[in-house]
Amino acid sequence: MRRLALPLLLFTTLPACGTVARERPAQEPPALAPACPAHKFAFTQETGCRNDGSVEFCLPTGDDALLARVRELAPTLQVGGASRGRAGCDVPHETLYLFPTGDTECDSRHGAITPSAWGTLCRVAEIPEVRKIVPTWFE
Repeated sequence: MRRLALPLLLFTTLPACGTVARERPAQEPPALAPACPAHKFAFTQETGCRNDGSVEFCLPTGDDALLARVRELAPTLQVGGASRGRAGCDVPHETLYLFPTGDTECDSRHGAITPSAWGTLCRVAEIPEVRKIVPTWFE
């Protein structure tokens, strides 16, 4: 009978150890919005307008579909010409583009970039071909 006592004791007590009632959350938490790829910026939102009127980045030359996609995001985009710019484009494989930072995009001259303009630049920075976005300084 002693041989049966231990297994019987374990059989009757172990199930009680794992039956803690747990409440499920009423709702799953909402998914977080993807973060802005700030590592691609040479400035912050607070310093986004400390430049000579624009920020710049490179795009592959001749990729019309990509350029159209970027222009949808940033319609005021300007071509920077055949220059490497501060962004260091690999000419002739890449073209320099300028995103203006004027009164519409800046809280003040050489101040913070507006949340709307920052959001636009964040969406541009999400594009894999955009390696970095830097302030424009003309010399």
